[in-house]
Amino acid sequence: MYRSGPPSVKAALFSQKNRETLQQLLIQDFQKRQNQALNGKQLDRLERALDHYVEQVYGTQGEQPLPVLNREVLKITAQDFSKYLQRQNVVQVAQTVDQSPVQTVMNQSLYMDTARRFDQLQTDRQEVKALPPPPPDFRVSLDDEEAPSSASLYEMAKKQRESEAQRLLNSGKDAMERIDPGLNKRIQADDFFRSGQLSQNKATDMALASRQTSIQPLDMPLIIPPDGRELAMAALSPLMLTENPGPRGLGDANGNPTTTIPSFLSPQKTNLPQDYIIRQENTVAYKEIENNLFVYSADRDWMKNVKENRYNFSVTFDPGNNGQGYYPQVRVQEKFKNITRIEFVKAILPVEGLDVLIEPTVSAATNITAYQNTVLSLPFVSVNIPELENNNFGSDNFIDRAFSVIQYDQNWYSNLSSTILDTTSKQTNDSRGFTSLVPRYLKCQKVYAPTPLSTLQRLSISLLRPNGQSVSLAADTFDISGVFAGSNTDFAASLYKNNDLNNPYYIFINTTTYFSRFQVNIGDNIQIGNFDFSDNLTRTSQDFTSWINQPSGFLVAAIGNSSSGTYADGPNSVGYANYIILQAKHLDPTSGSVGLNPYGGVDGDITNYIGNTPVALANPPRRLINLSRQTQLVFRVITREMDPVAGLRPDNM
Repeated sequence: MYRSGPPSVKAALFSQKNRETLQQLLIQDFQKRQNQALNGKQLDRLERALDHYVEQVYGTQGEQPLPVLNREVLKITAQDFSKYLQRQNVVQVAQTVDQSPVQTVMNQSLYMDTARRFDQLQTDRQEVKALPPPPPDFRVSLDDEEAPSSASLYEMAKKQRESEAQRLLNSGKDAMERIDPGLNKRIQADDFFRSGQLSQNKATDMALASRQTSIQPLDMPLIIPPDGRELAMAALSPLMLTENPGPRGLGDANGNPTTTIPSFLSPQKTNLPQDYIIRQENTVAYKEIENNLFVYSADRDWMKNVKENRYNFSVTFDPGNNGQGYYPQVRVQEKFKNITRIEFVKAILPVEGLDVLIEPTVSAATNITAYQNTVLSLPFVSVNIPELENNNFGSDNFIDRAFSVIQYDQNWYSNLSSTILDTTSKQTNDSRGFTSLVPRYLKCQKVYAPTPLSTLQRLSISLLRPNGQSVSLAADTFDISGVFAGSNTDFAASLYKNNDLNNPYYIFINTTTYFSRFQVNIGDNIQIGNFDFSDNLTRTSQDFTSWINQPSGFLVAAIGNSSSGTYADGPNSVGYANYIILQAKHLDPTSGSVGLNPYGGVDGDITNYIGNTPVALANPPRRLINLSRQTQLVFRVITREMDPVAGLRPDNM
């Protein structure tokens, strides 16, 4: 891409006349250097080099005037063609050496024994050097009074050194001439050309200087007589009209015009060294940036990751640099750099029953499982992060490896109470809201000093009880084995069996495994993912699939259990269930409607898919997660960045 330049310069540079002029100058110069004319091959090589470098010079310096471009083209082309001529001379010398006669007599060294051959090689490899002359003796002889003095000996040694240096210089020049005569001629030609160029430049500068002095000013200042006070104060030469420099020219722009003593007679101001501003060197300074990091356990891939739960999971940072793939861990898109400190702020945990306690009743057929052993029953919870071991020490190694030890701070509950449940229902209210645990009166942080941590890649989080065991190993995600309408005959004994025009009021979700009443219960918010029918081609099936997979999730209306093929509302006698009951889709209540909204717009058509004879479901996984049983951890990450304000100083602006 050429740089923009005047069209006239480009036309003149690429014109045939300019090209012939440049080519003729180069031919004459190289013919003078070699004392012979260039052959056809050399002229063709010179012509191609000139065309190439004309385009290259204009492409890089197209905005320069024509003389500058021609000078640059001549310089680069001459250098390139000189190297070409040197390569030609080397090839000719090599060809001359190759034509030397071939030895026909067998070398006698082939018949030498090993010892004699080795001695001969050692002798050939040794460099024979002339013995250095003995050093002169500058001591004063006490025996012979006619011996030369030390001064004369010094002069003699000096002359010998000078003669030896001159001999070496002459021998070096002779060797250079013998090695490459053409190179010596080129050096002489370059010196002659350089001296001529310097003289031409000096003559041009002198001509420009003389021309500049002869130029008349465009405006003439006013001619005024000299100051009368000056005539009175000092003797002047005959009166001459001078140019008035004005008060600014005299350095007294703000002076008083009525001053008795002229300003040029007043003492001059002395410029002191401290009056000058000395630029100070820029200092390297840093500033700390505080970043709040929130980690939510439900953000993990709960669809495929069955090994982690809300109390044991891992977090990865900047997953985009790890390549394409599927990540089962919680992902943070931000990449923290130059980390100086990581602090633990707080943890928000659900108030849920961690274990199921079975208590007998007067009636031997039933049990009570209402007791809840929550996280509030623990004196503290240890947050174990192997990547961030802190300065905690305790009587057991669980606290030694803990990053933070958190205790109760505050809690909040939902509005659900047992008074809203039907007295005949077997449902229980086990949702207790959330609690906040903080490292009260403790400084739980990891400091990286003096060198900050370059980046943070992974955090493996485990919430432990005081005995080192996990807070809960119970799962918060469940596999779905089937979805059924509440109006089916299998649920005839259920309180949630009603329907309207064959549209069920409730949907029953059957899980693969049983769950405790504390894992899922009334009022919990669950989310279902990847549910689909094996033959999902009708409007009704597609409408139902979109509705049940909605990201907003559902509120749990009730739970139930099935024992030996018989369904019953609520958990079984040991507090476990395998059915989750959801409210079906209703019409928009803002319009005053109180009826159901049939799936696909056809009343009762959904029972063909989830009725007494349900259709087959698509291949797993199809799972659900309880969003009301998730944990959240808050960190503060302090990073270091360059502070540009440190380089802004009043004396540097």
